[in-house]
Amino acid sequence: MKEEVAIVIEPAPKNTSVAVSKPAQGACSLVDGYEWDTKIAYAICMAESRGNPLAYNKANKNGSNDAGLMQINSIHVNSGLISSEDRFIPEKNIAAAYAIYKGSGFRAWSAYNNGSYQKYL
Repeated sequence: MKEEVAIVIEPAPKNTSVAVSKPAQGACSLVDGYEWDTKIAYAICMAESRGNPLAYNKANKNGSNDAGLMQINSIHVNSGLISSEDRFIPEKNIAAAYAIYKGSGFRAWSAYNNGSYQKYL
């Protein structure tokens, strides 16, 4: 039996002022531009953020935070992969997610590991 994990989505930090270039409802479709299983990538995107490019989760036990469509962790900001603000720009968030995928596969996302993505397939 898969454990259900509640996803807490908070608004982006108040100092984040980015233009969302694609409506939230269809923003996860940006995964189609990359060479991965697009159905799984889309489902992960929906499970992680519910398609909200401004989704923000600051509740990680290790003090890190997750942001944007694919909930890119702040460790990737610290590594230089993406800026903190760019995590809220759908195109840049998905591009960073693909780079993470190339290194770690879908295992990098808790929605994949806990199976919560499956309801979006």
